[in-house]
This record gives sequence, C-alpha cells and structure tokens, in this order.
Amino acid sequence: MQANQERLRGLLDQEAAAGEDLSPAGDPAVRAHLQFLADALAAAAPAHEAMTSFGARWPDLLAERRERLDDERELARAAASIDLEGQFGEGAGDDPSAQAMTDRRVRLAAWTRVFLEALDAVRAPAPPVAPAALEWMSERQTQLANTIFAMDRSAKEGQMERHGPESIEDADVVNRIGQAAMLQAHIRFLVEALSETLSAAPGTAGQGGLGQQLPLGPGV
Repeated sequence: MQANQERLRGLLDQEAAAGEDLSPAGDPAVRAHLQFLADALAAAAPAHEAMTSFGARWPDLLAERRERLDDERELARAAASIDLEGQFGEGAGDDPSAQAMTDRRVRLAAWTRVFLEALDAVRAPAPPVAPAALEWMSERQTQLANTIFAMDRSAKEGQMERHGPESIEDADVVNRIGQAAMLQAHIRFLVEALSETLSAAPGTAGQGGLGQQLPLGPGV
C-alpha cells in the first residue's frame, strides 16, 4: 500500500469530482481509502480467484449495501450519543464540536462494518472474518486513539516544517489535519485487524497467508 500512493491520490481525486463533502474525512475520502484497501486485498491473494476480484467489485458491493450503511450509521450514532452523555452528562452531545467528532466516528464505524461484510460476501463460503476483526478492534481502542494522536502530531510537525509554527494556529488547518489523521488511523487499524484475523481465519490455508501479505508502513 505504501508503494502505491499515486493510486490513492487518483482515487481521492476521482471521488472528489463527484462534488460531495470534500472534507478530509468525508464520505468520498472514506470511499477512496476503502477502494484502495480493497485493491490491496485483491493483490495480496493472487491464488484466490474470488478475492482477486474484490477491488473491481467493491463499488457494486457497496451499492448493494447502501441501506445497510445507513442502518449502521443510525445504530452507531445512538450508541455514541449514550456513551457521550454517560461520560460528560446530559446534553453533552449538543456541543457542535462534539457532534462533528461523533459524526465522523459514527460514519467510520459504519463504513468499517459494511466493508467487512462485503469482504465476507466475496470470501464465501469461507467462514466470515468480520466478527473476529470487529472484536480485535473493539479490544484495542486505546491503540487506535494512540495511532490517531501520533498521526495528528506527525502531520502538524510536517505542517510547521513547511509553513512555520504559526501555520497550525489556523483552526481550519488544524481541523483538516485532525480529520485526515482520524481517517488514516482508522484505515491503518482496519489493515492491522485484517492482517491478524485473515492470517488466523479458517479457510485461508492455500491463500498464501493472505493477512500476512498486507504491508504495513508508517502511513496508510
């Protein structure tokens, strides 16, 4: 994945052309990153005919699951709202910044579940990997938070090196960096979950250690 950043930039440009939400963690950016991951999974499984078509089939698999994506968003939003008020008290979810952060978390959680379900549909009749991957991620939320923080810090340091320390005093710049770090960290986290769970999943024998072939670098 690290060696094909031009492909990712091309996918981001392609999704941006649709004129939807162009924020760094908007739906078009999420779709581009998941297409990139679908392509990487397909490339990692040359001996598995169904998997090699995953990248090409992902847009159609997503289209078939649009309602499922909306349902997952609503479920995740309700759970996030309960969690937020449980931590910070009644009305905590009314804060605009908290709402924006919660919405991004909700959307990424929904996209992740739908992506994993689509992957399992392609891998069938092999046993599903989604339950194990979701459990793996659920047990490592601190790791995800640390990854987001590290990516955010690294991006800010790069911004300061290029444009000076005052450049991160701009709220819009800081917001865009934070959104990008959140998306990139979630995708990396998903790659790590798949690397672990696909390697251990029944039915991956003969697929060349599919999970172990997913390359992990310092970025997505």
